Amino acid sequence: MKVQFDPIQYKKITKTNWNAAAPDYHYNWAKKQIGPFKSTKELVSESHIQPTDSVLDLACGTGVVSKEVSQYLSSDASLVGIDLSRTALTIARKSVQYSNATFLEMDAENMGFNFMFDKVLCQYGLMFFPNVKKVLNSIKRIMRSNAKLVLAVHGLPDKVPYFSSVMGPILKYIPDIRPEGTPTVHRFGNPNDLQDELLCAGFSDVLIKQYNFSYNAGTFEEYWQDYMHSTANLMKPKIESQGADVVSTIKKESQKNASRYIKNGSITFPWRVLLASANSSRF
Repeated sequence: MKVQFDPIQYKKITKTNWNAAAPDYHYNWAKKQIGPFKSTKELVSESHIQPTDSVLDLACGTGVVSKEVSQYLSSDASLVGIDLSRTALTIARKSVQYSNATFLEMDAENMGFNFMFDKVLCQYGLMFFPNVKKVLNSIKRIMRSNAKLVLAVHGLPDKVPYFSSVMGPILKYIPDIRPEGTPTVHRFGNPNDLQDELLCAGFSDVLIKQYNFSYNAGTFEEYWQDYMHSTANLMKPKIESQGADVVSTIKKESQKNASRYIKNGSITFPWRVLLASANSSRF
């Protein structure tokens, strides 16, 4: 019997995991702007931030987007970042020195703002919201006329083999590893799906750009340990509960998948990122 997806439980687990993973995520990935985080500058550039803009950083994490945005804002602007993780928000508050920045613990599906924004940015958050339609509708309600939304999401599995090289074998040997309907990292990896979602929510002038970055994951053992510690952290107990033989088989297939990206003993993965921009018109 398949386990049904529970969005409330999913958010609780995500929050717990994100609180634990935020420091590694920040200091090993986001702050260094390596791999997919090379998109941070592209995301902010596409937003065309003006000095007096009111900006919302949705699912702001540890504040790397907010920090980049703050460089373009004057003392007459405002910057708000929201996230589920208190640990991530603590890092963001220390990292972003802009005096008009505020970081709030808030669920993107239940935003409680009574003021409007000129720009809304979201880096690697959209695909993980259980109710994306509710989030996009909420965003529209707090955007000024002709305000701009800019989003970054990961590409499809074959374009982001950092994830799929291990996740493919995991799903093959443990197909019930996660409840059916659980949001996945590749949810909007197809540009048409992302465009349709934004158009259905009532956004206009939708433009999607694709970027190809790369990420050096080191040796296979380094990659495996990093993946199991971060991306597969929540799944790790269930993976290990299958027994040493299953774990060994998954690891061997993962190594085979990753081997095509090895050069001089080191794995360099390609990484496709989609950057979507859209406007909101209010009447």
